[in-house]
Amino acid sequence: MLIAAVALLAPLAAADVPAPAPPPAPPPVPGFPPFQLPPFPWPAPPAVPAPSTQPAVPAPGAPATPTPLLAPLLGAFSWQSEVRAVLNELIANLSPDRQARVQGIPLVIDPNPNTINAFAGCDEKGAPFLAATEGLLEAIDAISQTVANDDLYATHTYEQYISSVVPHLVQSSASRPALPLGILPFTTALDPRRLSHAHELFDNIVAFTFGHELSHHYLGHTGCATGQGGAVGPNPAALGQLVTRMLPGLNQPMEVQADSAGCVNVLDTGRARRPNFAWTERGGLLMLDFFARMDSAAGVSPINPIGFLQTHPHPAFRIPIVQGVAQAWHQAHPG
Repeated sequence: MLIAAVALLAPLAAADVPAPAPPPAPPPVPGFPPFQLPPFPWPAPPAVPAPSTQPAVPAPGAPATPTPLLAPLLGAFSWQSEVRAVLNELIANLSPDRQARVQGIPLVIDPNPNTINAFAGCDEKGAPFLAATEGLLEAIDAISQTVANDDLYATHTYEQYISSVVPHLVQSSASRPALPLGILPFTTALDPRRLSHAHELFDNIVAFTFGHELSHHYLGHTGCATGQGGAVGPNPAALGQLVTRMLPGLNQPMEVQADSAGCVNVLDTGRARRPNFAWTERGGLLMLDFFARMDSAAGVSPINPIGFLQTHPHPAFRIPIVQGVAQAWHQAHPG
């Protein structure tokens, strides 16, 4: 029986005090050029004062016409519900034949907060499923919360999060990627605009992350997605055993295909979402940047928490692939 599991392979400052300089970039990965997250293709919004009654500042990638603020995503239940909603949008914007292969595939969440992982697989009965760990959702939330603050206030909270959390993640398997208290300035932490933009970024990152995994099914990489969705999926307690025992060998071409197809699915869905916040390749670039920081920090550590990334091309290689696919898509879909 074919069992496939593809890992996607995660001091308070007043508003008038200049933001601290970001920490030094991580050392380059041997064999790869120095990694740097590229500048966004849109101008960064100006810095604004602490939360007040001023009109909302449009976030990068947001439509020109203001849209209603989104509710904050608070905790595991809301994260899991949001992932399922994003998956539904992604599937709705696939071609009919691909929709038919993956409609109704269950999502199973492993409650483990100390592991950062997502994968597509087939259970012991040969039924397809998608899976993710609570640790991955915690990491996506932390990335979204900090980047949203940086977008709106020109701060460096994402860099502070990376320098505070990533070293612990790679040194101890008991560490979690959750956002530590104090990283977000108290003057902006509860700003409804920041919370809404964090929601938008969470969805954008989730779209790429799970769009990648979803594509492994409709591209036929797992061999078990033939339109028989609707099952409940494996017991979350058994997910670790499935991955440990039956993780397939290295298959880089499939990962490149999944990055490409998943990116196109995200961009198609993002265009269809207008006038709401349009998803772009930025979600993928943020997720891959996080993985690159972890991989660089871990080095050759035997407890590298993202050792399962060995089944994927290095993030420094995947990033230009995603950028290239996105550039071609934008050229073919102007406006």
